[in-house]
Amino acid sequence: MGCNGQLIIHSEENFDADSFRRFLETILKNARTDKKILLILDNARYHHANKLKEYIESIKGRLELFFLPAYSPDINAIEMLWKKTRRSVTHNRYFGSLKELKKELFSFWNGFSEPNEELAKLCAFN
Repeated sequence: MGCNGQLIIHSEENFDADSFRRFLETILKNARTDKKILLILDNARYHHANKLKEYIESIKGRLELFFLPAYSPDINAIEMLWKKTRRSVTHNRYFGSLKELKKELFSFWNGFSEPNEELAKLCAFN
């Protein structure tokens, strides 16, 4: 989620260094800004993978990674979106299949694919 309120989503079956790189590529391809992007991350092991160092160095003019302190979900803006998602989509709802759940989640998130005020307000940097 960007401070401009644009949400860029990317789906993967597994989370590892390769899927994280594909996510970074998706961000760079779809971000609606000419400004440098500051991506705020937790400290998942694959975010720090050695095999990504060269790639991350090559994109640092467009995208910079900022790692939050360990165990600090309260300062991670994406947690506010998760809370909003739970309230709007998943709270007290039964989904007959994983496919149905994914459909509802992506439908909700796609509503934020353009920069918007609602998500921009969730960002602590505004």
